[in-house]
Amino acid sequence: MATIMAILVVAVVVTIFYLRQIHRKKGAIGYFPESWRDILKEHVSFYAQLQDNDKKLFENRTNKFLSAKHIEPVDTEIDDTIRLMVASSAIIPTFAFPEYNYPHVRTVLIYPNSFDEQFQTQRFEGHREFITGMVGNRFMNGTIILSKPDLVSAFDGKRHNENVGIHEFVHVLDKEDGAIDGVPELLLQHRYVGAWLREIKMEMGRIRTGASDINPYTLTNNAEFLAVVSEYFFSNPGVFHKKHPGLYKVLSSVYNTNRAEAGGH
Repeated sequence: MATIMAILVVAVVVTIFYLRQIHRKKGAIGYFPESWRDILKEHVSFYAQLQDNDKKLFENRTNKFLSAKHIEPVDTEIDDTIRLMVASSAIIPTFAFPEYNYPHVRTVLIYPNSFDEQFQTQRFEGHREFITGMVGNRFMNGTIILSKPDLVSAFDGKRHNENVGIHEFVHVLDKEDGAIDGVPELLLQHRYVGAWLREIKMEMGRIRTGASDINPYTLTNNAEFLAVVSEYFFSNPGVFHKKHPGLYKVLSSVYNTNRAEAGGH
């Protein structure tokens, strides 16, 4: 009897595993609701500007991401629009690398608003919440936190230079080599490292004197510089190319894309 039960348990486990694999495979290459396409066309200009074959690739990447990651609300509600915004934030900077799917990210938490260092969002006198996104470490390793209103604002269709989702996923890319240091060795070829560090130094000098339109938050460190200018590069590539040709050239090599010539704003 015990042997039969053991066989049944193994059979159930194998069946569950098999069904999950089928589900994930279907999610990665299969059905993509028309309503999702409408959401992407309305909110994700990167997707809207792609050729039809690349749109299909974006959709497949979206399915693959959503089938592998948990997107969970914390004291708020989320819908397909929020989920697609999260997926788009991940896919946009890695679109030229179709096999990459953030292996070290398991969960994305959606907070109702900005939060503090203790992950608190309560609003009362003297309480400050200023963090809009974070890549977790230690007990939060494998987790990204995003402020819902800031994520929505990033995909509001307006021409601006900020996208909290892209910002945090770029930090993850930067971390793939073991250090969040502004030199994403996963993407940045060694021959470009020197040019990249020189561009950082020169642009930081311009930012300090008020001669640059790049967010001064980049002065925090090289890692924040990379994340912030990547937001600008993907959100407003035409303007970024015009105002920051040196940075644009290096980032085009990093992300293997020429967004300005591809029809970006």
